[in-house]
Amino acid sequence: MAASLEDRLALRELADRYARSVDRRDWALAASLFSEDCVLQGPGYQLVGRAKILAGLRLIDRYSATQHSVHNQLVEVDGDRATGETYCTAHHVYERDGRQRMLDWGIRYQDHCVREAGAWRYARRDLLLDWSQDLPLGGELDDAILAGIKQE
Repeated sequence: MAASLEDRLALRELADRYARSVDRRDWALAASLFSEDCVLQGPGYQLVGRAKILAGLRLIDRYSATQHSVHNQLVEVDGDRATGETYCTAHHVYERDGRQRMLDWGIRYQDHCVREAGAWRYARRDLLLDWSQDLPLGGELDDAILAGIKQE
């Protein structure tokens, strides 16, 4: 069944709030986005229940910064249940061997949502990793540009 504009906007906001909660390390916000028995699954992991999901999300602290950009989203709504696919690019900054690096992921989330007490929440979220790249952040070109700026 096609989703109403109100439901589409609410489900898009759910995805946006998920990205914000992870990037801002706002675990209270994150807790409000999942049903009590939600499942979060990705490559090599499956977290069952809100408490385990929140503990798993906190592992993102290994990165000094993250930025999740939510892109296109398609949803289908059937009463108080919805399914959909949400595209995301996730950037993770970390340090290795004294140099900053960025791990980028191209993600498609397969979402199953439920409306509880008037609010949409994730009942299941499967992370499908389409591609990844791990590159030095900055680099010789940036160093040369910065050196040139300092000389001027």
